[in-house]
Amino acid sequence: MIDLHNHLLYGMDDGPETLEESLEMCRIAWGDGIRTVVATPHMLNGVYRNSRKAILSGVKELNACLIKWGLRDSSSNPQSARNPYLTSDLRPPTSELDSLPPSPLKILPGADVHLSGEILAYLKEEKLMTLGDGKKYILIEFPSQGIPYLAEKILFQFVAQGIVPIITHPERNLEVGRRPVRYFEMIRTGCLGQATAMSLTGGFGPEVRQLAEKLLLHRLVHVIASDAHSIEGRPPILTPAVKAVSKLVGEEEALRMVTEYPLAILDGRHPAVRPPIPF
Repeated sequence: MIDLHNHLLYGMDDGPETLEESLEMCRIAWGDGIRTVVATPHMLNGVYRNSRKAILSGVKELNACLIKWGLRDSSSNPQSARNPYLTSDLRPPTSELDSLPPSPLKILPGADVHLSGEILAYLKEEKLMTLGDGKKYILIEFPSQGIPYLAEKILFQFVAQGIVPIITHPERNLEVGRRPVRYFEMIRTGCLGQATAMSLTGGFGPEVRQLAEKLLLHRLVHVIASDAHSIEGRPPILTPAVKAVSKLVGEEEALRMVTEYPLAILDGRHPAVRPPIPF
């Protein structure tokens, strides 16, 4: 599976504070069957102003640590009993590790970009971090209370320049809940939608779950991602959400949302998603 939205880089935002916590999140992701993680720290949200350079550096460091220590199955890991999804462990460093192949868990760069007044200037100056640094897709986060009145104009600017906005966790946005037609038009005109895994399993409450299900049934969600921030509060786990979504849209489509569609996005291709269904 591919996790397209994950705050696992330490010390960059409200995600993990230490390298050890970042590595623990990698273990949890690996144990859940995730093989590619896009590290997406917050950008332009008024609190965290992570630069493209800093994100690339953080991804390089984490990948280097994974290559150095590797990943191995460990059914005897005492932490597995605490977390049923944790089935892997990191090797302790030894003098033989230099000959090991690269870690099978791949970390790619990205960002959770807040839709702010600075975003078009950053776009023009090529300061924004796109998914995989591929300049084809970008995660766009709205304020949780609503959608800025110029949102459509800004999103159009991205589409006009060949960058597809992927709107993150629309099910957690109050205005999408009140006026889903506005969000529908964004998808209809070229954007994609990404739901948070825990939204689909009730982790954000019944109202958020109901809206997430409604958006799924109207083909307004195309990717499921963890939006992980921590080891326990919001861990990098996708399997329970995939099972929940399978009951709504079928197993094949649910799996595409964590495999085929995010892979196409990282490859710079347009995923073969079906057109949205009007309300």
